[in-house]
Amino acid sequence: MQNDTLVRIPANAWAQLRDLYRQDWPRHEIAYNNVQNYIRWIERDPQISATLLVYSLNGHWRQTGTYIIIDHTDVFMYTLDGTGDTLKRMLLLLDWHHSYLMNMCLYRATVLEVYRLHRLEIAFDSADLIYHLPQQVAHRFRYDLPVGLSLQRIPPHYAAFIYNQWLNKSVGTEYFIERLLRWNVSMGLFCEGVREPLAWCIRTQNGALGLLGVVAQRKGYGSLVIKAIARRLAEQGYSTYASVRRTNVASRKLFEKLGFRAVGEASWLKNMKGTFDGCELRKAIKA
Repeated sequence: MQNDTLVRIPANAWAQLRDLYRQDWPRHEIAYNNVQNYIRWIERDPQISATLLVYSLNGHWRQTGTYIIIDHTDVFMYTLDGTGDTLKRMLLLLDWHHSYLMNMCLYRATVLEVYRLHRLEIAFDSADLIYHLPQQVAHRFRYDLPVGLSLQRIPPHYAAFIYNQWLNKSVGTEYFIERLLRWNVSMGLFCEGVREPLAWCIRTQNGALGLLGVVAQRKGYGSLVIKAIARRLAEQGYSTYASVRRTNVASRKLFEKLGFRAVGEASWLKNMKGTFDGCELRKAIKA
């Protein structure tokens, strides 16, 4: 363990990493989609591979499929190692002088243990349910649009508008939204004569729906954009996922009414920047 190192998985091996998760869906479908997303992104803009970090432990990713992706401050992690040991050893090696947002994390206890060892304060903590809708169900979605309304992909220049409507915005979030609008599937509900969308939803890096928002409540606009984006994803061969906060009863009822089923739990965790050094950490682990 003292000789553990984080080793980058080269972009030309990402497809092999992705295919390790071509099993036991929907359980491992998100991990598969996560890697596939970044394969598509570097095909569109090869320059991002210079700053996009896809790590393994000691280069042995073929054994357990364990990976950590660091995309600016966003972190995604998955493993086929049922013990969680490989992932924990990797997390201990991260540079915790940075603040990371752990996206839809399935390994809450492991992350919190690493926080404890590094004496990190929690900046954000959300307990969510993962909802899943099979593509064959989404294919059957039908909806009627009121006169004057249209559903269409959201142009990237609306990033600032969506950013200003989002409760969880932080430094860099507008760039994050603009990039998703440029490269991923999105759906906006627009009205003739109104510049901004009435409702919107975007597919995020791991394939789950994100940034769902509506301007006017109780008009069914949220349901419309979810149906539209889910059907669009089904046409492309994807099932639809969403991460919904446990305490958000209204959103949970909306997804359940549309046929989504809760298939697991996830957490969104963000740490305050740490000041703990490696020597102190080794002492803490031994203790």
